[in-house]
Amino acid sequence: MHKYKFLTNCGVNLKFESKFHIDDLTPVVFTNAVFVRFEDVEIVVKLTEIMNAEVNGVEYQIKSYAV
Repeated sequence: MHKYKFLTNCGVNLKFESKFHIDDLTPVVFTNAVFVRFEDVEIVVKLTEIMNAEVNGVEYQIKSYAV
């Protein structure tokens, strides 16, 4: 299981565990938004609204795909 913590640009913290690693997921790209679906926990993350991410205790900055 992978542990996730996402901080959105509106200050919301998303914390969950998933058997999927984000690198293995295929993003869904729309005109102004990119989403990733963690189907095992039924969570969809809008990457274009994520400021910071933590995966398994390692912090990352998510590249914004917004146009």
